[in-house]
Amino acid sequence: MESLTLSGEVVKPDCTSLVDKDKPLCGIDRFRQIAALLIVGIHTYPLSSINESLNFFVVNVFSRIAVPFFLMVTGFFLLPQYLSKEKSSAGPLIKFIKKTGLFYAIATVLYLPVGIYAGYYFRGVKAVAIFRSIIFDGTFYHLWYLPASIIGVMLLYLLGRRFSIRTVLGIAALLYIIGLFGDSYYGLAVNVPLLNTAYSAGFRVFTYTRNGLFYAPVFLAMGAMLAKTGHRLDVRISLLGFAASMLLMLGEGSVLRLAGFQRHDSMYAALLPCMFFLFQLLLTQKGKTRPILRDATTWVYILHPLFIIAVRGAAKATGLTGLLVENSMVHYMAVCLLTVAVSLPVAKLQQRKKASAFPMIADK
Repeated sequence: MESLTLSGEVVKPDCTSLVDKDKPLCGIDRFRQIAALLIVGIHTYPLSSINESLNFFVVNVFSRIAVPFFLMVTGFFLLPQYLSKEKSSAGPLIKFIKKTGLFYAIATVLYLPVGIYAGYYFRGVKAVAIFRSIIFDGTFYHLWYLPASIIGVMLLYLLGRRFSIRTVLGIAALLYIIGLFGDSYYGLAVNVPLLNTAYSAGFRVFTYTRNGLFYAPVFLAMGAMLAKTGHRLDVRISLLGFAASMLLMLGEGSVLRLAGFQRHDSMYAALLPCMFFLFQLLLTQKGKTRPILRDATTWVYILHPLFIIAVRGAAKATGLTGLLVENSMVHYMAVCLLTVAVSLPVAKLQQRKKASAFPMIADK
């Protein structure tokens, strides 16, 4: 049976293409693990007790490559067939939406007691607040990715039925630009009365523009484009392009931070070329991978907030708050170790049963 990974991709346990030395997909598989740990870092600020500026550059800028990576993997595997003039069966798309939706529902139930205890669900009981939480913000702070991927995939499917893949990519890029001015460039938009009014209205419906409308589509489309065209860059060009784009994004983040423009820090202009070159670089890698690590990535993503809470609770109970919480690097490492220690056995059990109701990347 099939299993689902963090980017929403449905993968088959017996699929040999992902472990074949001649298939350039091991770079993607390996980077999933790095990306998952970067996401844990986004929620634990591992360098904050060492240097706040360094923590900002690592967590709030560099680590922002993690979520776009998973979206691009989804686009790469799932969407190429839907972004062409030829009509394809909607079966894989529907399967992805169902599995991701089920995963979202299960994760919501898992975090419901934590959310109630923390008062996460009592910010408002109006219909618009419930809609915002389920559709855009996520039912817990890290779960926004799941509805975002569903909305993004559905939007690109609808656009792909009417426009060429290049036009779809252009529309997605335009949506991303709109999202930029509600995120890292908000300080510019707020000073323009018309834009301020428009974004204020939007923020009544969603809390952030890093959602399925403005954030996810462009990365999904980029992944689909790379799969569709089959165009590959030389490893040296990809590496230099990624390094230059990352330096540009670090500079962009620094300027925006100093200017006080950022309402949030998930979206940067330089993130687009950065992800393009990174994905190209990963596609040049060949070798064997271990499917269990792919499955474990999903569980690291879903479980790590529980272990953030567990480490903090254990630190308070044992009087080790200074070591396990206030020392940000130790805190991060403890959360990672516990999450991985639980995720690996769960992934192994999942593989043994050869079944999973949990989605996160797309059928090859």
